[in-house]
Amino acid sequence: MKIRIGLPTAQSGPFAEGIRNAWSAAGRTGEPRLAALIYFSLGDDAEEASRRYLLDYYGFSGDVARRIADSAYRSVSQLRDVAKGFEDAGFTELYFDPTVARVDQVDRLADAVL
Repeated sequence: MKIRIGLPTAQSGPFAEGIRNAWSAAGRTGEPRLAALIYFSLGDDAEEASRRYLLDYYGFSGDVARRIADSAYRSVSQLRDVAKGFEDAGFTELYFDPTVARVDQVDRLADAVL
């Protein structure tokens, strides 16, 4: 089952617990696969390009586009906190989606969270 939602990490714990409870109540064995995706850009030179990309990509959604663009993670401390938050909530996978099409974003991400 895939569920797509936009949750801050503070709400991801109760959400994950609800999924695990529903999983057990349905008589399923093992653990459900819990995955999340976050948008990020790192570096002072990347923020404007990141916002522009997200506003364009989600432009069809009106005001939602601005909320998505504003919610992207843009600092090392934010990325560390969100990774820890999803890990603590029991998510098994976290996908980091760069919003700036530059290879240095991958290096900056690795320096931030590894």
